[in-house]
Amino acid sequence: MGRAPPDGPVPAPPAVAEGVGTYAFMQTQRGSDDPVGYDPCRVIEVEINPDGAPAQHDALVDTGLARVSAATGLRFERVGTTGRRPSFDTVSPRRSPVLIAWATLDEVPELAGDIAGLAGSVSWGQPGQMRYVTGTVALDRDYFDSLGPADLPMAQAVVDHELGHLVGLGHVDDPNELMHEDSLQRWTYGPGDREGMARLGNLDC
Repeated sequence: MGRAPPDGPVPAPPAVAEGVGTYAFMQTQRGSDDPVGYDPCRVIEVEINPDGAPAQHDALVDTGLARVSAATGLRFERVGTTGRRPSFDTVSPRRSPVLIAWATLDEVPELAGDIAGLAGSVSWGQPGQMRYVTGTVALDRDYFDSLGPADLPMAQAVVDHELGHLVGLGHVDDPNELMHEDSLQRWTYGPGDREGMARLGNLDC
């Protein structure tokens, strides 16, 4: 299928620079290496729950979404705030906005230990034609509370890492990529991260 624009003009997808880094996908189409991703011809709506969020949360979210949009060509639109809380035990309603929230360990036990955030998206569709339709980003409230003003680049790296998961990137073993599980050696997207996101942005509508 082509990239018909049902929701308005669609920006050109980024060029794919092949073989310059390491990337992995969260999910691939059945029987294929093709990734599952969001429809590039749909705007991805995003809601924020500001409860427990750091003072600079708007800048963290806006910067993260802008970086992912530049790397994928996907379009994000913040549609307001919400009282919804993150949960990975229940499936979000189809086509509900993506939720970004700062969570406690009681709400999201998977944030235990050194885990600063979790993210994932819900896929929908026929086998071989799956698409992500919504998702959740849960950021560790206690971790972000522990950061000071000088730690802003580290906080941004955590947000960017989780947004990479949201759009479909998985962890890699290469410490030169932000999607490395520990992501301690860099605070910006690496070459493989960008190649993977470019491929996610080049999916058909």
